[in-house]
Amino acid sequence: MKSKIYTDQIVGSIVQDGINHAEQLKADRIVEIIQIATEKEAYARTALSEGLQCVENVRDFISNPEAILGNMATKHGEIAEHVEVEIRNGRDILNYINPSATFEGVGRTAPEDYLIGDSQVQSKFINGAAKSLDHVIEHLHKYPGFTDGGYYHIPKDQFEILQKIVDGEKISELSATTIKKCQETILKIEQETGKSFSEVVRPGLSTYKEVQFGEVDNTLDGYEREFHETSREKIEKIREERANKENQTNHITDPSWGEALRYSAISAVISGTASASVKIYAKIKNGKKITEFELSDWKEVGYDFGKALVKGGVSGLSIYGLTKVVGMNAPFASAIVTTSMGLSSLYSDYKKGNISQIEYSDAACSLSVEAGIAAIGSALGQTVIPIPILGAIVGSAVAKATLDITKYVMGKKETAFVKQLQDEYNSLVSQLDNECKDIIAKIDEYFDKLGGLIDATLNPDLNIRLYGSIKLCQYLKVPEKEIFHSVSEFDDFMMR
Repeated sequence: MKSKIYTDQIVGSIVQDGINHAEQLKADRIVEIIQIATEKEAYARTALSEGLQCVENVRDFISNPEAILGNMATKHGEIAEHVEVEIRNGRDILNYINPSATFEGVGRTAPEDYLIGDSQVQSKFINGAAKSLDHVIEHLHKYPGFTDGGYYHIPKDQFEILQKIVDGEKISELSATTIKKCQETILKIEQETGKSFSEVVRPGLSTYKEVQFGEVDNTLDGYEREFHETSREKIEKIREERANKENQTNHITDPSWGEALRYSAISAVISGTASASVKIYAKIKNGKKITEFELSDWKEVGYDFGKALVKGGVSGLSIYGLTKVVGMNAPFASAIVTTSMGLSSLYSDYKKGNISQIEYSDAACSLSVEAGIAAIGSALGQTVIPIPILGAIVGSAVAKATLDITKYVMGKKETAFVKQLQDEYNSLVSQLDNECKDIIAKIDEYFDKLGGLIDATLNPDLNIRLYGSIKLCQYLKVPEKEIFHSVSEFDDFMMR
């Protein structure tokens, strides 16, 4: 009865610690959600401000007509160029893309008027689709090979008409003579460039009318409204996403069968109800070291490692991804977290004087079996482990898991005790034969790498935890298609 009360107290403290941890995690997550949403809104507002500045750049340009090339009937050509570059860049900024258009490095009378990405672009805004085509062909003759890395922009309304001509559609707004002339010029452009019409000639952002003096102000007003609307939609989406995430987070502490089962499992591990850990603990207390366990011992405990050979996948465990809140939802991570909780409880009782160092070590070893076996499966891949040395390998892995998790649980509070465990582990390994040492060396190398990744996995910051778990999966050579790279991917998997 005393033993039962003792184990119930441990389980009770773990459950309470778990509840407190979940509440704190929920509060931290809410703060994180609000902070991220606030930063996203600020970024969206900054993007709007920078996008609107692009519109103002065009207004500044047209505010001084004397500085624009041509007479009043042709100045719209340069206006069209500035509208194209600035509005295109403004849209890029609003969509969090690096501005793609520029006048930089382009001479005012160069073959190109501006650059979009790596392409040279010559703008031809002439009154009438046929005349725009004439100017294109004239430019082609003046600059042969221009279309090898460049193309032409014409008013988008003219392009729509010309594309209909290319597609053989009926055009009511043009005379038969004009249509025939356009067809001949289009054919000539394609023959001279060796490219399709739509590759050589593309629609600009504006119609011919939209860039004329007297109309361009209205055009820019329209772009301002567009930018404000785009920004408003993005901010609404950010706020909706924040509300959904807050709602989801507010429910993480709700009672659930999953939580009940999880704590039942922890209870089983500690109290010994149908638990392999208690059987292992009993054997250890009777004086048998875990490194001396034979196949019959493991079968008695409940682990069946096969008939002849044991591969690195002995645990049958692999890492698949993340849950919404707790971190990695995988057998390996579960083993690490569950063992950490159990050892935290044991350490609490050790600090209170309820158990001795030896009792802590023995119980910790029993609790670390799952983590140790999982480590073998994760670290060794397809390495074959002969049955005769299985006990030594599993025992060493369990001791290593006990040591590493104890370091995490105790921190720097029990330096001498941790050093004692380290010395015991070193002594244990020194007694192994060379075959065992080679395998243990691989596991040690894995654990050395894992140390930083455990911190990343348990980090309360969700983004760091996600990044750490992905790196962990990749380090363990889990196929990329089986790794969840985001919480949404995990959600999609759970909905299947």
